[in-house]
Amino acid sequence: MDKIQILRKISQTFFFIRATFVLGLYLNIVEFIGRFIFGIGKYTNIRIVIMILAIIAGRIFCGWMCPFGFLFDLVYQARVRISKLKKLPTMPEHIHNKLKYFKYFVLVLVVVLAYLFGTDIFLNSYMLAYLLLALFLVLGFIYPRFFCKYVCPVGALLSIFARFSIFQLKLNKNKCTGCRLCEFKCPMQIKIANVEKIDQMECIRCFECMSACRKKSLTFSPFFK
Repeated sequence: MDKIQILRKISQTFFFIRATFVLGLYLNIVEFIGRFIFGIGKYTNIRIVIMILAIIAGRIFCGWMCPFGFLFDLVYQARVRISKLKKLPTMPEHIHNKLKYFKYFVLVLVVVLAYLFGTDIFLNSYMLAYLLLALFLVLGFIYPRFFCKYVCPVGALLSIFARFSIFQLKLNKNKCTGCRLCEFKCPMQIKIANVEKIDQMECIRCFECMSACRKKSLTFSPFFK
C-alpha cells in the first residue's frame, strides 16, 4: 500500500469514528442523506464545506470522508481478499452505463418527498435505514461501491459540482500502455485507459488507479495545466 492509500485509510477511519460517535450518526443512512442534502441541524456548515471541496477537488468526500463509503470499501476489499481477486468485479457495461444515472432520480425523489412530507421524514426511519444499509452492504460485497455508483443521492449532488472541479484526474497518453490495471482497480468502474477525458463526475478520488499504474501515467492536477 503506497503513501496516498495509507493517508486515505487514516482519513476514512477518522471520519467514520467521528460520524458514528461524535456526531451521533450511528449508521443511519436515511438520516445522513436527509441531513446532508437539506442541511438539517449540525450538518449545515459541513455540507457547505463539502460542496466547496467538490468544486475544488471533485468528490473527495466520497473517497476520503464518507462513513458509508468507508464501510462499502471494507466489504468489497474483504471479497477481494477472500477470493484473491486481481480484478474488481464489474457490472455488465450496458447495464452500468444506464444504472449510474439512477442516483440522480433518487436525488430528485428525495427532494420531492421532503417537499411533500417535510424533512422529518428522514429523521424517524431507523428500521428502514438499517435494512437499506444491510442490503447495500451485501450488494457492495458483490459489486464494489454499488450504493455509491448507482443509488447515493449525496454522491449525485456532489457529482454535479465535481463536473466543474478545478483539480482533475488526467491521463498522459504518451506514458499509458493500455494495460488497464487502473481500470481493474477502480471501484467506480470508470473507463480510464485510451479515453479522451476521464469521467470526473463519477470519480471519487480514491486514487486506486494512480496506485495501480506502473507507468505513472495518471496525475491529479488543475484542469488548466
